[in-house]
Amino acid sequence: MPRKNRRAPLEYQPSPAPVGTPRAPAWAIVDGFEVREVASDKQYRCPGCDHIVRPGLRHLVVVPAGAADDRRHWHTECWRKELRRTGGLRST
Repeated sequence: MPRKNRRAPLEYQPSPAPVGTPRAPAWAIVDGFEVREVASDKQYRCPGCDHIVRPGLRHLVVVPAGAADDRRHWHTECWRKELRRTGGLRST
């Protein structure tokens, strides 16, 4: 039986950066933290899963109030799991 020609896998296409003010979803906002949704040009390591947040991927930047140097870049789903774990997830 002859082999089927297979297409090359599609390359990763980063999502465009958000337009306007970077806002976080309502469920992600927690007292004591500033949360923004961004798409960056650099890669970061998510503290929730310890995997890479790829450049261009929309994710959340979480900044503790009054501690800008302690900001962390989280995958959106990892931040949701963290809020569930700590009991900070709001019902929408």
